[in-house]
Amino acid sequence: MVNLTDLGFSRNTIAETIVSTYSRDGKPNAAPMGATMENDAQLVISVFDSSLTSQNLRLTRCAVVNLTSDIDVFYKATFKEANPNGILPLEWFKQAVAVNAPQLCMAEATVEVAVADITPIDAQKSKVTCNIKRVNAEPAFPKAPCRAFSATLEAIIYATRVKAFADNPAEKPRVGKLVDLIGNCSDVVERTAPNSPYSGVMKDLTVRVNLWRVNR
Repeated sequence: MVNLTDLGFSRNTIAETIVSTYSRDGKPNAAPMGATMENDAQLVISVFDSSLTSQNLRLTRCAVVNLTSDIDVFYKATFKEANPNGILPLEWFKQAVAVNAPQLCMAEATVEVAVADITPIDAQKSKVTCNIKRVNAEPAFPKAPCRAFSATLEAIIYATRVKAFADNPAEKPRVGKLVDLIGNCSDVVERTAPNSPYSGVMKDLTVRVNLWRVNR
């Protein structure tokens, strides 16, 4: 039987996942979220209260925590505008087995969860404690590590902050540092995986970051 530690989760360690939920109107949504193993039977997700994921978790009280190494999925789940018509493709999703939530079809492993408790962290974020209902993992060969994956993922995270701060003149120094960090990530990708899906994401991301800085 697969458990959380088999999937790489451990206490006091944030795992990069994609959390999928249903909206009030039944539409599937997915967004990258950090998840931490509370114990063998629980995961903790930290969410911004203003996010659609937070609203959906409060409404449906369940979700699927998806694990994938597909960087394009991380990118397009983070920046919905990178998708055709600005929305995630419906063919990405299928119904989960144990909870009323969508799961990503391309996920290499899924953890279906039910919300046990939601506790405020501060004025903007909450800690969502989830009980594990089902864990599933597809059989797969080990994958050779490539620095391009972690560099691209890090750049995506930096870019979310650029987008949030770009229209605030007081944050200009921070935005500049973030753009420099994205540039460093881009250099790693070009050295280790040129002409790859990683470099494709980085090129598109760089264009978007530059547009955010010019237009705000």
